[in-house]
Amino acid sequence: MADLTEGEFYLLKKYNALLETVEEAFDYLSDDNRSTSTPVTRQIVLDSYEAIGKIAEAHVNLVLLFERNEEALQVIAQFGDLVDELEQIGHFEQSNAPEKEALQTYIKPAYQTWKNQIQHHILPHIAH
Repeated sequence: MADLTEGEFYLLKKYNALLETVEEAFDYLSDDNRSTSTPVTRQIVLDSYEAIGKIAEAHVNLVLLFERNEEALQVIAQFGDLVDELEQIGHFEQSNAPEKEALQTYIKPAYQTWKNQIQHHILPHIAH
């Protein structure tokens, strides 16, 4: 990737912040000491929906930024697999919060691995 424009730099910074936000949400939602039925928990689930959607939207631009980096493109594409897993455990259902065990056992570790892989490509461009 060539030198970034100011807009591209800003996009990557915001994208990285979204990655961290989703991880924090999964940490909160998978905490055994948290109730799944509180208004705060419900809001965190809703906020995680929004952040996941924004990550997916940003991938349109990231594909262009990383068009010559096949490894980065593969990692970007893997995000769809994570979304599929979230759908399977009911994360996007309006009626309930996702099951803690599924988050702890499958989703959170898979997300953290994916996040680390994508940050491997992003952080060198935004770290000063």
